[in-house]
Amino acid sequence: MVTGEGPDGRSYIVADGKATTAEVGTMDLDLLWRNDTVPTLPAPTEVPGEVAFPPAGGVWVITWTIPAGTTGEDPDDIVQSTGERPGFHSTDSVDVNVVLSGEVVLELDEGEVALRAGDLVVVNGSRHAWQNRSSEPVRVLSTIVGGTRTPTT
Repeated sequence: MVTGEGPDGRSYIVADGKATTAEVGTMDLDLLWRNDTVPTLPAPTEVPGEVAFPPAGGVWVITWTIPAGTTGEDPDDIVQSTGERPGFHSTDSVDVNVVLSGEVVLELDEGEVALRAGDLVVVNGSRHAWQNRSSEPVRVLSTIVGGTRTPTT
């Protein structure tokens, strides 16, 4: 559901329907809301069907599901795969992730952490992979804000 504001300044429901879905490698995505620029209000409610990360200042809201016993992988290279380990990648974004159901392991260069329903993690453009080592699917809500990467020294 997405709210908006009419010319008179009164709020109302703009969209209340089934989300656009996409399959990306081993993951199923629900594309809930997207704006490719810093949002102006009220923001547009149309959600493009193509899957890409937002440019700097853009915002994307999705849910993603990884089946049991699977690593989140993207053979189409929508994300910047490192090729080091299955699913290991980085994005030019800050991703606020909330686990809605199931369990997922966030793998980093320096360790890993198991996340369960209700847990929140902010992936700050860092290299990572998602692994579902459990016997149930995992579903995560992500708000992704496009950023600009500066070189590290």
